[in-house]
Amino acid sequence: MKPQRNTSPEHPTLEQACAVMRRAYKLGWISTRDGNISVAMTDGRGFLMSASGVIKHALVPTQFVFIPADGTLADDAYPRPSGELELHRRLQVLLGGRKLTVLHLHPTHIVAALYAGHRLTELSAGFPEVTRYTRVGPDVPALAATSVELAEACEAAFQPALGPAPHIVGLDRHGVVAVGRTPWEAFEHVERLEHICRIALTAGQPATAVHAEQTHAY
Repeated sequence: MKPQRNTSPEHPTLEQACAVMRRAYKLGWISTRDGNISVAMTDGRGFLMSASGVIKHALVPTQFVFIPADGTLADDAYPRPSGELELHRRLQVLLGGRKLTVLHLHPTHIVAALYAGHRLTELSAGFPEVTRYTRVGPDVPALAATSVELAEACEAAFQPALGPAPHIVGLDRHGVVAVGRTPWEAFEHVERLEHICRIALTAGQPATAVHAEQTHAY
């Protein structure tokens, strides 16, 4: 059984998703086959996710895999979705519905800030151009890529005790996961956070000692 192909109403959104991944590669936020993105189907049938191992700076709409709303996927389905399928599935269900994009990238300065021991929520609080438009959630500790543990931790990070869900969370030693109503909206959350992380690192702003020790304990 092969996965259903995307339908014509989804093509404009998928074109945006492909453009976002090409832009991320050009900025050096992913290498050739890194990163992944999913977009919800407008009819609620499920979501479309970038395939595993494809060249992201040449991504095209036909390289997306249809994932049904119940999350089932045939063992012999081809192409296979990204290894981060469980992460995307959980967030599409948690936040989802229609017109939702989940974007996973590896932005250099965000990863560097996490590695240096910064808490992204605390770091972003001092920059109104971020806090006005982008809610930064709790950092996710260093966990194995594509693991269920990482998917569970990301799901928990997007479930705040109070208030609305964040737009973006950082993954220690790994990258970020951002969500938005469109691929470009999700991308802009990454761009804002990456910008202020670059500023903080350039200025040599130190992380709190306690958090730095905890970060490097993983």
